[in-house]
Amino acid sequence: MTAAADIGGARVALVTGGSRGIGAALCRRLAADGLTVHFIYREAETAAKQVVNDIDASGGSAYAHRADVASERDVQAVTDAVLAASGTIHVLVNNAGIVDDRLLMLTELARWERVLRVNLTGTFLMARAVLPTMLDQGWGRIINFSSNSARIPGAGQCAYAASKGGVEALTRVLAAELGHKGIRINTVAPGRVRTEMTGPVADKLGPDDGAGPRWGTPEDISGLVAFLVSDESDYIQGQTITADGGRLVMRPRGKSQS
Repeated sequence: MTAAADIGGARVALVTGGSRGIGAALCRRLAADGLTVHFIYREAETAAKQVVNDIDASGGSAYAHRADVASERDVQAVTDAVLAASGTIHVLVNNAGIVDDRLLMLTELARWERVLRVNLTGTFLMARAVLPTMLDQGWGRIINFSSNSARIPGAGQCAYAASKGGVEALTRVLAAELGHKGIRINTVAPGRVRTEMTGPVADKLGPDDGAGPRWGTPEDISGLVAFLVSDESDYIQGQTITADGGRLVMRPRGKSQS
């Protein structure tokens, strides 16, 4: 186990996309585990305030920051604000992402570039901004977010799937560069998770009817992330860990096994 086990006081986490869905569950779980949580949101101010209020009411500590992870200036400003408020950053969770699905022939360059800039470049910018602090303290955890779509993409997911495949490759590169410095970098690849965004179309995409893997909940993912940011995950490095209820390996019931 690395030297971070001796760091005094609460560890500090920075979560992107923390106001809703999986991100909000991540913030609540990390705060419940005793971390001071800073999170980034872009538009959902009311939801962000609710997350802060929920964590404060439960005895935790949380701070919301409005920023765009695709903006180099915003990323540096948020990083500086977190360091000014809490003194350090032990954990970065790159959860923020956008979807803009359309067939490649119908995908405008600006839409393609926006998806890659948020999902992939945003992950790069956030990691680059926090690494000096993690290197100075000789310990850190970076958790990136991919998706099943990187391996089993649907039609119309050219930009989204490409961005998530890039995130997985970036994770492996960072692990190779930084593993000997006490920093662990891994990726979580969720399957179908029922959130505010996916709820209205969940049944159309495949209901929980027993014919296949169930839809996940944000808490299914937050528990995995909580483990990966802990000392107990010290031997896990550069991996993409799928949490999809078995969707990648299970056939729906009643389908031919031939």
